[in-house]
Amino acid sequence: MRRILALAACALLFTGCSDSTELGNRAIIQALAVDYDGGYKLSALMFSSGGSGGDTIDASQENVIRVTSEGATLAEAVDNLSLIDGKKIYMSETKLLILGSGFTVSSAADALNTLYFDMRCSLNMAVCCAENAASITELRFTEGITSAEKPLSVIENGHESGVSPKATLLDLLCDSVSNKTSEVPMLAITENGSGMTSSDDGKTAVLNGSRTFRNGYLAELHDSQKTQALMLISGKSDKTTVNYVHDGAEKTCEAYCVKVKPNGDHWTVSARFRTRDGGRLSEGERKAALDALGQIVEYGL
Repeated sequence: MRRILALAACALLFTGCSDSTELGNRAIIQALAVDYDGGYKLSALMFSSGGSGGDTIDASQENVIRVTSEGATLAEAVDNLSLIDGKKIYMSETKLLILGSGFTVSSAADALNTLYFDMRCSLNMAVCCAENAASITELRFTEGITSAEKPLSVIENGHESGVSPKATLLDLLCDSVSNKTSEVPMLAITENGSGMTSSDDGKTAVLNGSRTFRNGYLAELHDSQKTQALMLISGKSDKTTVNYVHDGAEKTCEAYCVKVKPNGDHWTVSARFRTRDGGRLSEGERKAALDALGQIVEYGL
């Protein structure tokens, strides 16, 4: 473990110093989707300075092009991406990696090692998963400066509100070496995001639960409520969003300072609550919210 972390630290120090390729001769990958079915299938969102938006990175001006390739190995598939654009692939600035469901039956360990040690992806690169990874890159988001910004903000906001995990390349590499598990957020496509993309049907990506990453594999699938509960039970978050009913009306509040403790055959749940704008809940609302929070935790257990 120490040896791997030492290698990672050294690689961080020297990344970018040993390659003299001019930036203009590089194909900058913003987001990469990797599917596996006996071979690697890549779908990448690539910054193209030849787009209609000139040299400014602006997804709405079509500076981003979607390219796909296949290969028996991930390295071969990446090389085939280079052939499409005619430029050397540059992944040090890749912001998002999307793993497909094929890695439930095949290990993603080799792919992750290749991305870090050979492609020099940042250890801070966010990682998520999807049933069909390529489908996420087919969406043309109109929000954000780059094409990867919107799905990244979806993941960040979910993690910040305590309803979804956040995973990075470093998390997966370290947890695999130490035989630990990681929770990887899962994205799915919905048609309720009118205006968020340039498509007429309003399709966009939303959080749709998570998968456990264990020994290089995407394992157990958790729905959104189970994921929310696991965040609290594991202690990875002490806050979350709670939907409850009070006086016949459906309401939403934020639970914070959440504590979930075993108590014999039961679990004790405590928390503080506030409205979405920071206001206080009435005693009746607080009791209703606490009951709803207890149901969330019970579902996770």
